[in-house]
Amino acid sequence: MKEDEHIDVVRRYFDACNSGVLEDFKPTLADDVIHYFLPHRFAPIRGADHLARFWRKFEQASNTVWAIDEIIAQGDRVVGEWSLIWTPPGSSSRVRMRGSEWYEMRSGVIGEVRAYFAYDKTRDAELKGFPYRDRRYLME
Repeated sequence: MKEDEHIDVVRRYFDACNSGVLEDFKPTLADDVIHYFLPHRFAPIRGADHLARFWRKFEQASNTVWAIDEIIAQGDRVVGEWSLIWTPPGSSSRVRMRGSEWYEMRSGVIGEVRAYFAYDKTRDAELKGFPYRDRRYLME
């Protein structure tokens, strides 16, 4: 049951990323959470309040739609594959981005996030030839 609860917390975290409501993040994040990013242009984000404000700002600036496509848990670790549709600032084009994240859970909330994705604001960042539509991944 613990693993199902961890998955539920991560799903609620994604719901908060979609809503952009700061209070929606609080029950999902440890106060001292740290979020690491693979692309070097993003520095780690430390602290629940800072991370919630970062995602709210991103949602407001980019009209984001997040979805978890696959998610599994083992013990206090959760790994998910996600899709994002967003509008880069200064653009009118919607772009898709795909990625994966590892979550380290602490006391029932997210204590660490490690995000792996390719960042490209000019075109879709997806696996070439992968059957996203056939597997019912977020498309539009």
